[in-house]
Amino acid sequence: MKTIKTQCTSCGGTGLYQGMCEKPNEPVVCLSCNGTGCHEISYEPYTGRKAKRGVKAVHRSRGSFILTGTGSTGEKPMTYAEFCKACPEPKH
Repeated sequence: MKTIKTQCTSCGGTGLYQGMCEKPNEPVVCLSCNGTGCHEISYEPYTGRKAKRGVKAVHRSRGSFILTGTGSTGEKPMTYAEFCKACPEPKH
């Protein structure tokens, strides 16, 4: 897994936070980055979409709740091959 450092958005990279409650010219150590001025983010580089085995049918998402079958729209599920064609992976 790789990591990158990004500037803390709470303190603007200074490590010191100055908000509404702090006295003028008396900042506090930023709680978001613990005074470092940055955040370290771990990530896994994208190398291409991985295949998923054992898929019988693929349904379109209806938001943040679970819905399978034809549902009220009457839309039928697609095959895995149809999904791969309908939702191609991005070009590198």
